[in-house]
Amino acid sequence: MRNMQVGVRVARQVRTAEHAIDQAMIEVCRLVQTSLEGRVESRLAAEVGQSAIEHIIAGLGQLATVRASVVAGHADLATVADDHGIGWRMDGMGESKTDPKPTAHLDVVKLAA
Repeated sequence: MRNMQVGVRVARQVRTAEHAIDQAMIEVCRLVQTSLEGRVESRLAAEVGQSAIEHIIAGLGQLATVRASVVAGHADLATVADDHGIGWRMDGMGESKTDPKPTAHLDVVKLAA
């Protein structure tokens, strides 16, 4: 494998970006929760702050779109690295991934659909 340093640097940054997006989503969820709790504690009607909550939740949806794009880009970068012989796998940095093989349960669901 060539360019191992470059590949590892990119792999680390992909992981950092993915975790940063997850953390941003967590913080937005906390904001929604805190805002709703604050409304209830203050004994305000449900309509109070509705627009603000809708905007915040829309932002969360946009973060989910960003997350999906980064995850797709991650897969694309792995393919590019493999296609060009660029080393990128790191010891101790691995995270569990979704099993790409369909299970029998999923096959039954597909048939039912």
